[in-house]
Amino acid sequence: MKNKHNKQYRGLIIGPSGIGQVHLREFVKNGIKEVAILGRKFKKNRKINLISKDIKRTKIYNLKTFNEIKKFQPKVISICSPFEKHSEHLLKCKKYCKNFIVEKPFFWIKNKSEDYNYYYAKKLLKENNFKLFINLPMISLANQIIYRKKVFKVKNLKFNYFTSGRHIYNNIAVDLLPHAVSFILALQKKKLKNFKIFSVNNKKSEWRCRVLINDCNCDFHFKQNKKSKESKLSFRLNENFFVRKQVKLNNEYLTTLVRNKKRIIKVKNPMNEYLKLMLNSFKNDKNIKRNNILALDIMKLTGKLINFGKN
Repeated sequence: MKNKHNKQYRGLIIGPSGIGQVHLREFVKNGIKEVAILGRKFKKNRKINLISKDIKRTKIYNLKTFNEIKKFQPKVISICSPFEKHSEHLLKCKKYCKNFIVEKPFFWIKNKSEDYNYYYAKKLLKENNFKLFINLPMISLANQIIYRKKVFKVKNLKFNYFTSGRHIYNNIAVDLLPHAVSFILALQKKKLKNFKIFSVNNKKSEWRCRVLINDCNCDFHFKQNKKSKESKLSFRLNENFFVRKQVKLNNEYLTTLVRNKKRIIKVKNPMNEYLKLMLNSFKNDKNIKRNNILALDIMKLTGKLINFGKN
């Protein structure tokens, strides 16, 4: 493997299918000239679903094993593997790289005590030999809504997210709570100071809860069905109802929001915007700290919610 460019322009994606393709697209758009990909199984002719003039100027390396990372010397690594593998893959890679983006949730290890994942995450984030962002794109959506002054103090939130995911029962909550919790905390511009759980409804393909977060009454409603063709996101902020509408252009989603079924509010794609922010913020300790605190708040609340009623 010849290193023609400085390692500053190299990135690695663990788990290049699905959401990993979005990370690849943003790597390319943000000037990373050499990208390595590493999947669960090596595929000699791995398909890259990316339509971009920039991809022609990007060198793609298809790695077979984690041992090859040392030679590649990436400047940044995105971990997009299943969340059960996130912590394992981080531990394997941290000796080769100092900058990480991890898909939400940060990680989740099953069959552990209520607070195990929270305290383990806290321990990992205290290490000072690497910098890490957890991808929480709903922060970008919340900030865009605040910027356009479409909502002020939120007293009531109903957040509905129906996706084509493969998860069932509590794993639905582990997968989708990061979206809902990061959204309300970003709107509040607060840390998780207090919460009260009222109810949790856990079914095979549907998960729902009612909880007070700081001073906001929240109703989170999630469904996952791997046969669904697309995800559906809608939410009610106080008396305002929003439905996400996505327009696809050049294999990339451009997002708009519909408010009260009348007024169309245009917002930039939150996933694209937040990935761009992370890729350009590894020298911004305030952004990293803010992201990490929010990720820990999400893990704490997730543990309490999926164990609600067990004691």
